[in-house]
Amino acid sequence: MTYANKFIKSKGQDCTIERSVPLNTKVSIKRSTNGTRDLGAREALWQGLIPIEDNLQSGEYLTIEGKKYLVQTVSYDHASKESAFYCAKCNAIIEHKRYIDDVDENFNPIQEWKTLNTDVGSYMEVVTYRLRQVDPGLLDSTKYTFDVSKDLGVELLDRFVFNGENLKIDSIAPVLENVVRLQASSDVRE
Repeated sequence: MTYANKFIKSKGQDCTIERSVPLNTKVSIKRSTNGTRDLGAREALWQGLIPIEDNLQSGEYLTIEGKKYLVQTVSYDHASKESAFYCAKCNAIIEHKRYIDDVDENFNPIQEWKTLNTDVGSYMEVVTYRLRQVDPGLLDSTKYTFDVSKDLGVELLDRFVFNGENLKIDSIAPVLENVVRLQASSDVRE
């Protein structure tokens, strides 16, 4: 057992890796952006160490002290011989829906919004003029961007419900190994 592993297990914070069978472990975590004027980025972006035997992967969610984090990248740290990770604190809880054309047991057509995922944690940014200046790939209609796990299986034209507002997914861009960035606009569909 390495010194870093002993330190994490004795002094680290309690953590749960959200999997089909949740894994309770310990992490050492700190802010990764102390030298920025952007308060949103300063509060959102974190880095840390986790025991390598936990096999943390990009796109997984961590819960630390009741707060949810989306793991963006994981790499082997040569100095500590543990897994180093970067994550974003989830600042938005969304509901994921998809429009379904189906038939019932009597072969009557059914057209409805089916909820696929509830209480999905994501890192959300409000699209402002300043963000448009630094991110030229934003669509004109984009109101929010969401970083979520690729495992959600989000497709174009899916619906997110955020704070009671219906949003339409207009763009899906893989930004990291198992994380996708979604662009969402107001959804006026029934």
